[in-house]
Amino acid sequence: MCLTGVDYFSTLGYQPGIAALAAGALSPIATLVLVALTLFGALPVYTRVARSSPNGEGSISMLERLLSYWPSKLLVLMLLGFLATDFIITITLSAADASAHLIENPLLSGVLGHWSGAQIWLTLGLVALLGGVFLKGFREATGIAVVLVAAYLGLNAVLMVRGLSEVLTHPELWTGWKTALYTSHGSTLAIVGVSLLVFPKLALGLSGFETGVGLMPQIRGDATDTAQAPTGRIRNTRKLLISAAVIMSIYLVISSVISTLLIPAPAFWPAISVSQVVSAADLAAGTAVLNVPLDDQNNPQESYTLRLKAGATGNFAVQAPVAGVTVPLSVNVTGSTISVNKPAGSANGRALAYLAHQKLGNSFGTAYDLSTILILWFAGASAMAGLINVVPRFLPRYGMAPDWIRSSRPLVIIYTVIAFMVTLFFKANVDAQGGAYATGVLVLMTSAAVAVTLAAHAHKERAWLGLALIAAVFVYTTVLNMFERPEGLLIASVFIVLILLISLISRARRSFELRVSQVVFDESARALLRDFPIRPLRLVAHHPGRETSQEYHKTELRARQMAHLPDDAPFMFLEIEVDDASEFADVVEVSGVHIGAYAVLRARGSSVPNTIAALMLELRGTGAPPQVYMRWSDESPFTQALRFLIDGEGDVPPLTHEILRRAEPEKARRPIVHVGG
Repeated sequence: MCLTGVDYFSTLGYQPGIAALAAGALSPIATLVLVALTLFGALPVYTRVARSSPNGEGSISMLERLLSYWPSKLLVLMLLGFLATDFIITITLSAADASAHLIENPLLSGVLGHWSGAQIWLTLGLVALLGGVFLKGFREATGIAVVLVAAYLGLNAVLMVRGLSEVLTHPELWTGWKTALYTSHGSTLAIVGVSLLVFPKLALGLSGFETGVGLMPQIRGDATDTAQAPTGRIRNTRKLLISAAVIMSIYLVISSVISTLLIPAPAFWPAISVSQVVSAADLAAGTAVLNVPLDDQNNPQESYTLRLKAGATGNFAVQAPVAGVTVPLSVNVTGSTISVNKPAGSANGRALAYLAHQKLGNSFGTAYDLSTILILWFAGASAMAGLINVVPRFLPRYGMAPDWIRSSRPLVIIYTVIAFMVTLFFKANVDAQGGAYATGVLVLMTSAAVAVTLAAHAHKERAWLGLALIAAVFVYTTVLNMFERPEGLLIASVFIVLILLISLISRARRSFELRVSQVVFDESARALLRDFPIRPLRLVAHHPGRETSQEYHKTELRARQMAHLPDDAPFMFLEIEVDDASEFADVVEVSGVHIGAYAVLRARGSSVPNTIAALMLELRGTGAPPQVYMRWSDESPFTQALRFLIDGEGDVPPLTHEILRRAEPEKARRPIVHVGG
């Protein structure tokens, strides 16, 4: 609950400010839409995900099971790219926002505010500290999370009671808010319509659900739980999700109301820098003018017209009056270039911390800052735990990562290094990372909604129509977010390309491993082998599907002629059928059959060369190693290499020999491959 909460609840550190910046006076209405989607959309979806995927793979494993072959694997790799975007950006964004709270604290701003690059260095330090906690061990991370969540929710409860008290005892605040709403939007219908359009910008408030189901292996179930039916764990996960969603919904609504009504709009505005070259004549005459955006760098709704005095030069400050307050501007005039810097508003990215200082004093505010900083820093813990639990369940199984990736400590080091790189790329800027974070969250939630809808439809449940409606809402929210903030899709695409590239290279490099976890002979195969005691055991490869005595006779003649199989040497035919070439490690199932005078062993595996190699190693016993007779292929080496990687076939003789060479270094014990033709 608390590992989920440090991700989910910590968004209170920046969510009210993002909501106010994105929706303005509509923020409480848009937040209600978000809460409705949480309780009646995300919550039903993820309780079903928990039921269908109780081992922590989440919605990704559900979609994997609904598809097959390579499309299934490619979809999983793409979703892992979005999951990496979500979880890695959770680590870096939360650490960056914690650093911003440190820098803005009244007791520290005098020191940290003058430290060049303080935001970046503090963020890197917090990320490194988080990695160190996980290198120490997961249990320590869980204990820290419990303390942080309890303290943070308690302080927020005090703050929100104080904020609600002021709002309820000052009716003019409600009147002013209502007037602003109807002045801007005209009617109730317009207010609702615009709220539906802007609420996707608040999507960060939906984070936490994928993390919750990703942590299911850590959730205690009943003593009667089994691996196939962990009913207690599923029930307790459902309790966790409901509790977290209800708590967060209450806090979101109250925080949105008090932030919108008690904080002046300019306090939410981000830092903005503009520069413009003007004519020297205008500067000298005092007619130089620069329009300075105040609330948004690219699409400002509020701006200030800066008029420079004749001969203005150097650095000076200007107070821009707007919305009943003044906004400080730092102006630099060098030659014909005018540069203006507007600092971020004091509530930007820290609305509730701003209220804590304003309404309850600096002592409480500092305690609140400390709690916020710690939980924002540790929000990465739930993301790190999710990555440690989810990613190793897929990539090693696909042969797309080395087996050591199942160990947590190497993974922690890798994820920490990636978080360093992302922090440096974004320069620890919270606003710049918001688009990528929202994209990762929304794509995963959309995939979960689609997965449970398809599963309900496959089981002919009546609920599938309602789930389809929820999925449509998530698709709309995701597409709108990508359209308005394409940088999120761009960053996610980088993760996807990296995962695909690394995974495919790893799969190609590991293709010559034996790739068989077990060889299972059924009774017919064992009977066939008992009736064939001659050693060395000779096997002649035969393409499956051609099952008449005449076809087997033709293959025998070719084998004896081309592969130099002696006329008096008895043999058995061997047929390999590929079931799913996209699988990496497989259990080979072997059966036996008589076709006329010929004995035939039939095996099923994910790759023909690997299956033959595994079967021969299993059959060698203590005597002479078995021998297999095959013929060369007439296809090009490039085509054969692709067929081996994609279809599990390819140029079987040399591939089989290479797999055997790597699996059995002792040549005298190694099965023999004969090739002819």
